[in-house]
Amino acid sequence: MSPIKRSIVCSTLSQTFLDRVQASPNKVGFQYKPTYSELGPIDRWKEVTFKEFYNDARVVSFGLMGLGIRPEDKIVILSNTRYEWSLCDIAILGASAITVPIYASNIAEDVVYIAEHAEARILILEDAKQLQKILEKKVETPSCLSHVEKIVVLEPAAMNLAARYLEGTKNVITLQALKELGRREEIKAPGRFDANLRAAGPHDLITICYTSGTTGIPKGVILTHDNLMSVLEDTVKSLSPSMEPESETVLSFLPVSHIFGKIESLAIYTFGWRQVFAENLDKLVSNIIEIKPTVLIAVPRIFEKAYNRIQGVVESAGPTQKKLFKWAIEVGYQYYGAIWAGRRPGIKKLLEYEVAKKLVLNRVAQRFGGRLRFAVCGGAPLPKEIGEFFQIIGIQILEGYGLTETCAPVAVNTPENIRFGTVGRPMSEVTIKIAEDGEIMIKSRKVFSGYYKMPEETEQVLRGGWFYTGDIGHLDADGFLHITDRKKDIIVTSGGKNIAPQKIENRAKTQKLITQFVVHGDRRHYLTALVTLDRDQVVRFANENQILFSEYGELIKNPRVLSMVQKVVDDVNKQLSSFETIKKFVILPHEFTVESGDLTPSLKVKRSAINRRYIAELDSMYKGSTRVILDSADEIR
Repeated sequence: MSPIKRSIVCSTLSQTFLDRVQASPNKVGFQYKPTYSELGPIDRWKEVTFKEFYNDARVVSFGLMGLGIRPEDKIVILSNTRYEWSLCDIAILGASAITVPIYASNIAEDVVYIAEHAEARILILEDAKQLQKILEKKVETPSCLSHVEKIVVLEPAAMNLAARYLEGTKNVITLQALKELGRREEIKAPGRFDANLRAAGPHDLITICYTSGTTGIPKGVILTHDNLMSVLEDTVKSLSPSMEPESETVLSFLPVSHIFGKIESLAIYTFGWRQVFAENLDKLVSNIIEIKPTVLIAVPRIFEKAYNRIQGVVESAGPTQKKLFKWAIEVGYQYYGAIWAGRRPGIKKLLEYEVAKKLVLNRVAQRFGGRLRFAVCGGAPLPKEIGEFFQIIGIQILEGYGLTETCAPVAVNTPENIRFGTVGRPMSEVTIKIAEDGEIMIKSRKVFSGYYKMPEETEQVLRGGWFYTGDIGHLDADGFLHITDRKKDIIVTSGGKNIAPQKIENRAKTQKLITQFVVHGDRRHYLTALVTLDRDQVVRFANENQILFSEYGELIKNPRVLSMVQKVVDDVNKQLSSFETIKKFVILPHEFTVESGDLTPSLKVKRSAINRRYIAELDSMYKGSTRVILDSADEIR
């Protein structure tokens, strides 16, 4: 039987789930480390078959029905990615309700806004940290969240916090208590869970995913079964020839509140993969080595950090190791350079590359477990150089493109057709057109039906049967899609030059010293940048060069550190037109974070927020302040 026939694709996610349980009841579908049990904390992997998952989800679903949940009611899930997230998601579906995911990193104000805007009746919260956000807002504004009737906590320890805030905890219950309610409720109508799943139609609403809000308040994207199943259908066509459904292992760590993570969680039912939930991001590296995934789905930041970490290890190695690594990478570029150009490498290059792999490159690839068939990357642009680097060491990264409004991917590179620096060709069901101003327009079943309770915003982006993405790009002669920038992020200098900042930022992020790089210059005479550095590399540089300092904020002002960074910026500038070059920069002592409000929960830069927060630093670079580096070699034009 061919791989594609072992994938399951139905008209609804509900039926796809039921068919997967029937087809693979005893296959392990999920693996995770429970953080607690009735006997206390535990620390070992637990395996769950598809049938066991179905039974668990059914009981939770009946619990929700026992709380009075009706069809199309909204239920919030506020949690990091974990087994219980997927469990509750299917349980909500089985109650004919609608999942409203919220990022665990969202601040209390955003959580309350989304829950109120969606008119959620139940909140499912991960732990005391998430419950704290709700309870504090209730203390400040008792009238908020008036639609919420019950709070379910996944971690039992959160009940201690509820008891301190509330006279009684009847409005806050544990997931275990919900299951107990579900067992009692199931007796009343045992077949209701399956009946609800089978009754779902292709155009029924399944989830409302709120966008990260880089330019304004979050908007609720309405998605149906048909939207999601269209993505899964095309994913089967794109990736099945390169893998073995039911034999793959995927290590999951992306937020399921992000549409990319949501599709990953649903693909389990189509492909029958084993989904292993990473313990947390701090343990991601050790989990990868332990689990040895065959498929990895990630955002570019994961690979950028890995790339910088590898470069840092090489930099601290001895002269012989450095030389050997450099040789191996050069051999790899020569070997793949021919392939990327459409030629067959000669036998000499092939043999050299095999030696390079055996001596150096395979050991680097082993850091990803040694079984990785490919990684799928999306959510933000992946620098071309990083994609090429990982291909050389033996890890193929397939970059794709999509938005929340398109249920994630509408274009993707495949193992058989890959072109770095692009997001691949449109998927089979997708039509892409480029507007006169360069904006990417999409027509597809994957396109959402509108923003929840926002008709004006919906009309702005859905026009004439097309979705106007707000992204700028073009299709090359071979049909590969190139993303240039976000339409609203385009910088227009005072001289009238239109500049795409992501192009510059992506080049800068390939420099091993740079961790973050945000370009500024709208309505200014020239471009500047806010820069954050790899702290370990900077400190190591200081120690190796006997540079004395009392704190990191002092070290980054040292002339020798500034000179080192200037050389990096000069290297970036050499790859740019003169009007695109960075004339001045400021090094920040800390990284941009979600918590500081500089990044969205999906790690996209909030340019307007950064421009406001760092206005003094930005203004200083246009006033000749002594706190910044003076103009680089290129003249200001």
